[in-house]
Amino acid sequence: MKLKIFLVPAVCTVAALAIVAGICLYHYIGIPKSVGEKEYKYRTEKISVEYNGISLYGKALVPVGESGQKFKTVIYAHGANSNYKSDMTTLKSLAESGIACYTFDFYGWTSRSTGPKGTEWFKGTDMRDNDAYVNKVLLQSEDLNAVIEKVKTFDFVDTDNIFLLGSSMGGVTVATCATTHSEDIRGIILQYPAIFLNEQACEVGAEYDVNRFENPVLLLQGDNDKIVAKKYSDELCEYYNSVNKNHCRMIIYGGQPHVFTGKYKVIAARDIYDFIND
Repeated sequence: MKLKIFLVPAVCTVAALAIVAGICLYHYIGIPKSVGEKEYKYRTEKISVEYNGISLYGKALVPVGESGQKFKTVIYAHGANSNYKSDMTTLKSLAESGIACYTFDFYGWTSRSTGPKGTEWFKGTDMRDNDAYVNKVLLQSEDLNAVIEKVKTFDFVDTDNIFLLGSSMGGVTVATCATTHSEDIRGIILQYPAIFLNEQACEVGAEYDVNRFENPVLLLQGDNDKIVAKKYSDELCEYYNSVNKNHCRMIIYGGQPHVFTGKYKVIAARDIYDFIND
Protein backbone atom coordinates (compact mmCIF):
# COMPACT_ATOMS: atom_id res chain seq x y z
CA MET A 1 0.00 0.00 0.00
CA LYS A 2 2.80 2.40 0.92
CA LEU A 3 4.45 1.70 -2.43
CA LYS A 4 1.23 2.57 -4.27
CA ILE A 5 0.88 5.79 -2.30
CA PHE A 6 4.46 6.71 -3.18
CA LEU A 7 4.06 5.90 -6.87
CA VAL A 8 0.95 8.03 -7.45
CA PRO A 9 2.56 11.40 -6.62
CA ALA A 10 5.75 10.33 -8.42
CA VAL A 11 3.82 9.55 -11.61
CA CYS A 12 1.90 12.82 -11.29
CA THR A 13 5.18 14.72 -10.89
CA VAL A 14 6.67 13.13 -14.01
CA ALA A 15 3.50 13.89 -15.98
CA ALA A 16 3.51 17.49 -14.78
CA LEU A 17 7.16 17.91 -15.76
CA ALA A 18 6.43 16.47 -19.20
CA ILE A 19 3.58 18.96 -19.67
CA VAL A 20 5.78 21.87 -18.57
CA ALA A 21 8.55 20.71 -20.92
CA GLY A 22 6.06 20.52 -23.77
CA ILE A 23 4.78 24.01 -23.06
CA CYS A 24 8.34 25.40 -22.93
CA LEU A 25 9.20 23.60 -26.18
CA TYR A 26 6.19 25.12 -27.93
CA HIS A 27 6.67 28.60 -26.47
CA TYR A 28 10.42 29.05 -26.95
CA ILE A 29 11.52 26.62 -29.65
CA GLY A 30 8.35 26.01 -31.61
CA ILE A 31 7.25 22.93 -33.50
CA PRO A 32 8.25 22.71 -37.18
CA LYS A 33 5.48 22.26 -39.71
CA SER A 34 4.94 22.63 -43.44
CA VAL A 35 4.02 26.15 -44.51
CA GLY A 36 3.66 25.35 -48.21
CA GLU A 37 0.97 23.92 -50.43
CA LYS A 38 2.48 20.43 -50.19
CA GLU A 39 4.09 18.67 -47.26
CA TYR A 40 7.42 16.94 -47.86
CA LYS A 41 9.50 14.50 -45.92
CA TYR A 42 13.17 15.45 -45.84
CA ARG A 43 16.53 13.84 -45.26
CA THR A 44 19.58 15.32 -43.53
CA GLU A 45 23.10 15.04 -44.84
CA LYS A 46 26.37 16.15 -43.27
CA ILE A 47 28.39 18.15 -45.81
CA SER A 48 31.54 20.07 -44.92
CA VAL A 49 32.95 22.96 -46.93
CA GLU A 50 36.73 23.17 -47.33
CA TYR A 51 38.66 26.29 -48.34
CA ASN A 52 42.04 27.88 -47.52
CA GLY A 53 42.80 25.31 -44.82
CA ILE A 54 39.43 25.90 -43.13
CA SER A 55 36.80 23.18 -42.75
CA LEU A 56 33.24 24.40 -42.15
CA TYR A 57 30.89 21.87 -40.59
CA GLY A 58 27.42 21.87 -42.07
CA LYS A 59 24.23 19.94 -42.67
CA ALA A 60 21.78 19.92 -45.54
CA LEU A 61 18.03 19.41 -45.12
CA VAL A 62 16.82 18.04 -48.43
CA PRO A 63 13.15 17.49 -49.30
CA VAL A 64 12.39 14.02 -50.64
CA GLY A 65 10.97 14.45 -54.12
CA GLU A 66 11.12 12.81 -57.52
CA SER A 67 14.37 11.32 -58.75
CA GLY A 68 16.73 14.08 -59.87
CA GLN A 69 14.43 16.85 -58.63
CA LYS A 70 16.13 20.15 -57.85
CA PHE A 71 14.86 22.46 -55.12
CA LYS A 72 14.97 26.14 -54.34
CA THR A 73 17.60 26.42 -51.61
CA VAL A 74 18.27 28.54 -48.53
CA ILE A 75 21.75 28.95 -47.06
CA TYR A 76 21.52 29.84 -43.36
CA ALA A 77 24.03 32.04 -41.49
CA HIS A 78 23.82 31.90 -37.68
CA GLY A 79 24.45 34.68 -35.18
CA ALA A 80 27.18 35.31 -32.59
CA ASN A 81 27.92 32.63 -29.98
CA SER A 82 25.70 30.22 -31.87
CA ASN A 83 25.89 27.42 -34.43
CA TYR A 84 24.20 25.66 -37.33
CA LYS A 85 21.34 24.41 -35.12
CA SER A 86 20.18 27.84 -33.95
CA ASP A 87 17.15 28.25 -36.23
CA MET A 88 16.21 24.65 -36.92
CA THR A 89 12.48 25.16 -36.37
CA THR A 90 12.36 27.61 -39.26
CA LEU A 91 14.69 25.55 -41.46
CA LYS A 92 12.80 22.29 -40.83
CA SER A 93 9.54 24.06 -41.62
CA LEU A 94 11.02 25.19 -44.93
CA ALA A 95 12.35 21.69 -45.70
CA GLU A 96 8.91 20.24 -45.00
CA SER A 97 7.59 22.78 -47.52
CA GLY A 98 9.91 21.78 -50.36
CA ILE A 99 12.73 24.27 -49.78
CA ALA A 100 16.18 22.71 -49.36
CA CYS A 101 18.35 24.25 -46.63
CA TYR A 102 22.05 24.24 -45.85
CA THR A 103 23.20 25.41 -42.43
CA PHE A 104 26.75 25.50 -41.10
CA ASP A 105 29.05 26.64 -38.28
CA PHE A 106 31.07 29.77 -39.02
CA TYR A 107 34.77 29.25 -38.29
CA GLY A 108 35.70 30.46 -34.82
CA TRP A 109 32.53 29.78 -32.85
CA THR A 110 32.46 25.98 -32.40
CA SER A 111 34.69 22.93 -32.16
CA ARG A 112 33.16 21.44 -35.32
CA SER A 113 34.55 24.00 -37.78
CA THR A 114 38.34 23.95 -37.82
CA GLY A 115 41.26 25.80 -39.35
CA PRO A 116 44.72 27.34 -38.81
CA LYS A 117 43.62 29.17 -35.66
CA GLY A 118 42.23 26.01 -34.09
CA THR A 119 38.64 25.86 -32.88
CA GLU A 120 36.39 28.30 -31.02
CA TRP A 121 39.10 30.94 -31.42
CA PHE A 122 36.60 33.81 -31.49
CA LYS A 123 34.12 32.47 -28.95
CA GLY A 124 34.14 34.56 -25.79
CA THR A 125 35.41 37.73 -27.47
CA ASP A 126 34.12 40.73 -25.53
CA MET A 127 30.99 42.09 -27.23
CA ARG A 128 32.26 45.59 -26.48
CA ASP A 129 35.22 45.01 -28.81
CA ASN A 130 33.42 46.48 -31.80
CA ASP A 131 36.45 46.38 -34.10
CA ALA A 132 36.89 42.65 -33.52
CA TYR A 133 33.26 41.97 -34.42
CA VAL A 134 33.35 44.25 -37.46
CA ASN A 135 36.39 42.34 -38.73
CA LYS A 136 34.76 38.99 -37.91
CA VAL A 137 31.83 39.88 -40.18
CA LEU A 138 34.29 40.23 -43.07
CA LEU A 139 35.88 36.88 -42.21
CA GLN A 140 32.45 35.29 -42.04
CA SER A 141 31.69 36.75 -45.46
CA GLU A 142 34.65 34.75 -46.76
CA ASP A 143 33.20 31.63 -45.12
CA LEU A 144 29.85 32.35 -46.73
CA ASN A 145 31.42 32.94 -50.15
CA ALA A 146 32.99 29.48 -49.95
CA VAL A 147 29.68 27.95 -48.87
CA ILE A 148 27.81 29.57 -51.76
CA GLU A 149 30.26 28.11 -54.27
CA LYS A 150 29.97 24.66 -52.69
CA VAL A 151 26.17 24.72 -52.53
CA LYS A 152 26.04 25.44 -56.26
CA THR A 153 27.58 21.99 -56.82
CA PHE A 154 24.96 20.05 -54.80
CA ASP A 155 22.88 17.86 -57.10
CA PHE A 156 19.61 18.77 -55.34
CA VAL A 157 20.02 22.55 -55.74
CA ASP A 158 18.18 24.71 -58.27
CA THR A 159 21.09 27.08 -58.92
CA ASP A 160 18.75 29.74 -60.32
CA ASN A 161 17.00 29.94 -56.96
CA ILE A 162 19.55 30.19 -54.16
CA PHE A 163 18.66 32.47 -51.23
CA LEU A 164 20.62 33.60 -48.17
CA LEU A 165 19.06 33.77 -44.70
CA GLY A 166 20.91 35.28 -41.75
CA SER A 167 20.08 36.07 -38.13
CA SER A 168 21.63 38.92 -36.10
CA MET A 169 25.39 38.82 -36.78
CA GLY A 170 24.60 36.28 -39.47
CA GLY A 171 22.18 38.81 -40.92
CA VAL A 172 24.80 41.52 -41.32
CA THR A 173 27.16 38.87 -42.72
CA VAL A 174 24.56 37.99 -45.36
CA ALA A 175 23.91 41.65 -46.23
CA THR A 176 27.67 42.27 -46.52
CA CYS A 177 28.48 39.13 -48.48
CA ALA A 178 25.56 39.65 -50.85
CA THR A 179 27.08 42.89 -52.18
CA THR A 180 29.07 40.77 -54.67
CA HIS A 181 26.36 38.21 -55.42
CA SER A 182 23.64 39.89 -57.46
CA GLU A 183 24.35 37.41 -60.26
CA ASP A 184 23.95 34.17 -58.33
CA ILE A 185 21.81 34.89 -55.25
CA ARG A 186 18.12 35.35 -56.02
CA GLY A 187 17.24 37.13 -52.77
CA ILE A 188 18.22 37.57 -49.12
CA ILE A 189 16.31 37.33 -45.85
CA LEU A 190 17.62 39.26 -42.85
CA GLN A 191 16.32 38.45 -39.36
CA TYR A 192 17.05 41.25 -36.87
CA PRO A 193 20.41 41.96 -38.59
CA ALA A 194 23.17 43.58 -36.52
CA ILE A 195 23.79 45.95 -39.40
CA PHE A 196 25.89 48.32 -37.27
CA LEU A 197 28.69 45.75 -37.62
CA ASN A 198 29.05 46.82 -41.26
CA GLU A 199 30.22 50.42 -41.00
CA GLN A 200 29.81 50.94 -44.75
CA ALA A 201 26.35 49.39 -45.01
CA CYS A 202 24.53 52.63 -45.75
CA GLU A 203 27.43 54.51 -47.33
CA VAL A 204 26.63 55.19 -50.98
CA GLY A 205 29.21 53.67 -53.32
CA ALA A 206 31.32 52.08 -50.55
CA GLU A 207 32.78 48.61 -50.98
CA TYR A 208 30.21 47.09 -48.63
CA ASP A 209 27.29 49.37 -49.51
CA VAL A 210 24.35 46.97 -49.13
CA ASN A 211 22.66 48.45 -52.19
CA ARG A 212 25.31 46.80 -54.33
CA PHE A 213 23.03 43.79 -53.98
CA GLU A 214 20.30 44.47 -56.48
CA ASN A 215 17.86 41.62 -55.85
CA PRO A 216 14.90 41.44 -53.41
CA VAL A 217 15.42 41.75 -49.67
CA LEU A 218 13.07 40.57 -46.90
CA LEU A 219 13.70 41.99 -43.42
CA LEU A 220 12.10 40.36 -40.35
CA GLN A 221 12.21 42.21 -37.04
CA GLY A 222 10.66 42.00 -33.58
CA ASP A 223 9.56 45.28 -32.00
CA ASN A 224 10.71 44.16 -28.54
CA ASP A 225 14.33 43.50 -29.57
CA LYS A 226 16.70 44.79 -26.88
CA ILE A 227 19.89 43.85 -28.75
CA VAL A 228 19.22 45.02 -32.31
CA ALA A 229 16.65 47.75 -31.83
CA LYS A 230 13.92 48.10 -34.42
CA LYS A 231 15.28 51.51 -35.45
CA TYR A 232 18.32 49.84 -37.05
CA SER A 233 16.11 47.73 -39.29
CA ASP A 234 13.88 50.72 -40.05
CA GLU A 235 16.91 52.69 -41.21
CA LEU A 236 18.31 49.76 -43.16
CA CYS A 237 15.05 49.11 -45.00
CA GLU A 238 14.74 52.81 -45.79
CA TYR A 239 18.25 52.84 -47.22
CA TYR A 240 17.61 49.75 -49.34
CA ASN A 241 14.53 51.48 -50.74
CA SER A 242 16.28 54.81 -51.35
CA VAL A 243 17.44 53.60 -54.77
CA ASN A 244 14.62 51.19 -55.62
CA LYS A 245 11.47 51.72 -53.59
CA ASN A 246 10.54 48.04 -53.96
CA HIS A 247 13.98 46.70 -53.02
CA CYS A 248 13.22 45.76 -49.41
CA ARG A 249 10.08 44.59 -47.64
CA MET A 250 10.02 44.67 -43.86
CA ILE A 251 7.73 42.65 -41.58
CA ILE A 252 7.41 43.50 -37.88
CA TYR A 253 6.46 40.83 -35.34
CA GLY A 254 4.72 42.46 -32.40
CA GLY A 255 6.19 41.69 -28.98
CA GLN A 256 9.01 39.55 -30.35
CA PRO A 257 12.51 39.77 -28.80
CA HIS A 258 15.92 39.45 -30.46
CA VAL A 259 15.43 35.76 -31.26
CA PHE A 260 11.93 34.88 -32.39
CA THR A 261 10.09 32.51 -30.07
CA GLY A 262 7.81 29.53 -30.56
CA LYS A 263 5.16 29.95 -33.21
CA TYR A 264 6.92 33.00 -34.65
CA LYS A 265 9.70 30.74 -35.93
CA VAL A 266 7.05 29.02 -38.04
CA ILE A 267 5.42 32.34 -38.96
CA ALA A 268 8.85 33.49 -40.14
CA ALA A 269 9.13 30.31 -42.21
CA ARG A 270 5.79 31.12 -43.83
CA ASP A 271 6.91 34.65 -44.69
CA ILE A 272 10.22 33.33 -46.04
CA TYR A 273 8.40 30.68 -48.09
CA ASP A 274 6.11 33.31 -49.61
CA PHE A 275 9.09 35.57 -50.37
CA ILE A 276 10.97 32.75 -52.11
CA ASN A 277 7.93 31.78 -54.19
CA ASP A 278 6.76 35.29 -55.03
